Amino acid sequence: MPTTIFDLGLSVEAVSLFLLIEGLEGNRIDPDKNCTARPQPITVESCLAKWSGGEADFKAALTELTAIGALKNEHSQLSITKADTWKTKQV
Repeated sequence: MPTTIFDLGLSVEAVSLFLLIEGLEGNRIDPDKNCTARPQPITVESCLAKWSGGEADFKAALTELTAIGALKNEHSQLSITKADTWKTKQV
């Protein structure tokens, strides 16, 4: 996990969403381990189903993470980007 996420001054919700998505990425099925199931994409909908807060907080966190470049949101499919490409939050 890129621990840089904790040093950017992000909201608690944004860090929580990042950790949720990272956990979902870590649980993807490894096809090299003789598994025939297909990995599912991480989507806004699948994250919202696991999100314990309100939808407005989720959307604000998603906006915050995409603004600094920590997340890519392509047609509601989410993925974490490389930490060295993230922008630092301007205070």
